[in-house]
Amino acid sequence: MFDVETLNKFYENLSSHNGMSVTDFQNRLETLFAEDRSKDDLNDYRLGKNPWKKLRDEITPVSRFLKFKHIELDRVRFPLDNSTPDCWLLNDNSDPLGIEVTIERGREEYHLKKEMIETGTGRGFIGIQDDAPQIDFNICMSNSRTMYTSEQALDVTKNGVLRCLSRKNDQNKYEGVFYLLIGAHLTTLPKERWDVIKEELSQEAISLPFQEVHIIGNADQEPWGFQIK
Repeated sequence: MFDVETLNKFYENLSSHNGMSVTDFQNRLETLFAEDRSKDDLNDYRLGKNPWKKLRDEITPVSRFLKFKHIELDRVRFPLDNSTPDCWLLNDNSDPLGIEVTIERGREEYHLKKEMIETGTGRGFIGIQDDAPQIDFNICMSNSRTMYTSEQALDVTKNGVLRCLSRKNDQNKYEGVFYLLIGAHLTTLPKERWDVIKEELSQEAISLPFQEVHIIGNADQEPWGFQIK
């Protein structure tokens, strides 16, 4: 059973001084997600409630990124104490590399999951930014589901990523952190459609203190993303 006690033990292992090898990390995570969870624990994970929030918003995006980049030989350590960065990629032959993680349109994800939990069905896109007033979410979620165009998904996701970039553009706080990962709703469109927004995002990412900035999608099977710095 993958319950809170098991989760906390996993957190303890990940936050230890030596961390965990990437291979063990990925295998352990896959094993845990394959185990049964109570309905309450599963829903708390979906909604990003404590203590499941760090698993959903920090650990899982890093796992997807490491799989996508085929990084297997190093170790990971997650401080899990709200310090910067969220994760360290450790290698005995080089300096540790920091990984900071943020989520694009996290409030939208919350409302989509909440609707699915409450009704048994859900939608995949509403297109509202995190800084929108709550009334906008309330109105949208009270309306019937509507179709969205590729242009809408591209524009909304682009603006969501731009908002993440602006909020992470802090030289003092993030100086020396190697990676910025931005979790995004990339499953809303086929892979090739995202090419049209890469250039604008890359131009905005140039000034950020991170050495590399990656957009990582929300697919658990065959994770995918793209680099903008």
